[in-house]
This record gives sequence, C-alpha cells and structure tokens, in this order.
Amino acid sequence: MEMVRLYGKAPYKIVLVHGGPGAIGSLKGFAQELAELSQIGVVETLQSKYSIAELIEELYIQIKDNCSNKVTLIGHSWGAWLVAFLAEKYPELIEHLILIGSGPLEDKYVSEIGARRFQNLSAEDGAILQRLIDNQATDEDMEKIPNIFEKTDNYCLESREEHKADKTDSEMHNKVWSEAAKLRTSGKLLKSFQNIKNKIYLIQGKVDPHPVKGVTIPLQENGVLCETYVLEKCGHSPFMEKYAKDEFYKILTQVIA
Repeated sequence: MEMVRLYGKAPYKIVLVHGGPGAIGSLKGFAQELAELSQIGVVETLQSKYSIAELIEELYIQIKDNCSNKVTLIGHSWGAWLVAFLAEKYPELIEHLILIGSGPLEDKYVSEIGARRFQNLSAEDGAILQRLIDNQATDEDMEKIPNIFEKTDNYCLESREEHKADKTDSEMHNKVWSEAAKLRTSGKLLKSFQNIKNKIYLIQGKVDPHPVKGVTIPLQENGVLCETYVLEKCGHSPFMEKYAKDEFYKILTQVIA
C-alpha cells in the first residue's frame, strides 16, 4: 500500500492523519482543499500497521521522509490520539498540533457518544454499530459504517465522493481500537497528553457525538494548555460540513500562519 499522498508543492509543512482506526484515505478531500486554500504542501498519511507502537513509528517515518522542517500535525477522530502519541515521543518534529473531532480522554464521558448515536438509528444499523463498539466488526460491517455515521455524526454534510475512505480495514480497527480503549481506561492516554510539550489546538463540532468536555475538562484538570474552537452547526468532520466548513478552514489557516 502507498504510505502517503502529496498535495501542492514542496516543502510539505502540513501532515494529515486519518481516523478509524482503519478509515484509510478518508482525508483526501480535506488534504486537497487545505493545500489549495493554504498554498502550503500537504502530506496525507495512510496507516498500514496493526498496533499503536507500529503506527507511531510509521507516522514518524512518513514525516521524516517527506518533510524537511517542523510540521503542522493534524489528526482527525482516532487520528487525534495518534498525533498526540507521536507528539509525546517526537516533539521536535512539530510546529503546531491540531486535534479535530477527538474522542474523550476519560471513560466517564464515553457513554454520551453511544447515547447520541443510537437515538438516530434503526435496529439493524444499531446492531452494526454495537459490533463496532465491541471490536467485532466484520469487513461487511465496516463498509456500512460510513453511511451509519453520516446519520449519527453530522449536522449537514456536503456529500462528496472525495471524502469517502478508499479502504476500510476491520482487522486494523478491532486491534488498534481495542488497544487504544485500554490506554484510556488505564489513564495512560491522558498521561500521554500531559507529556506533550507542544501547544494543543482542539476543533470540535457542537453536534459531534464526542462531547467536547470529554477532552477539555481532563486537559484543564491536568494543567495541559489547549486552545479550543467549537463550531456551530457542525458534527464530527468539519471539512465535510456545509455550514461550518468556511469557519473551520479560516481557523486552520490562522493557526498554521
């Protein structure tokens, strides 16, 4: 599998990290638009490993091979945690650290996500989502998950082909997410955030099922500096949202500049 896709011209100073785990290629539309708007070279990284430690090292290599200076590192959804793990281990690589649609950092906020999602679903879709939560999703389930999340995670999508993942990997999702969830439960996830030397920027949609307080309150309570932007009329993926997209790109370009 190709490890990265490049947009715009070198030097490449922005690095995008997709979610899932296993939603491979889901940021291509975002990468293209950001490169055009910012006039800065963008690297879209593609994950191929099945453990967090391997994913951290893969991302490190992707940055070192394609970028000559410090980068703006942007992680979406699960990718927000992966960029945090990288920032903890390799702070010297990062100019700006931006999290989009991050999951909560402590277990006590997790029940809100399911409650917000299930109220919008049929029994059949709810069963698929439950298998995903239980790390028992099949490849067939993973193909249906994007359409389910369109119903649960968004405000008003601009539905465009370039925002769809090229491939969904159920094995990657089940293995990596199982590991990540244990890190949250044990407190090691929050500890990683406490160890980050770089300033953190958080961008979250107001109707994202992931409650923004699940990130901001744990960080505040542990003295972690975080500049937070909450977008109105916006769900989990601001770059796909009709009413929030312009404000989202305005914030991004300001932070990067």
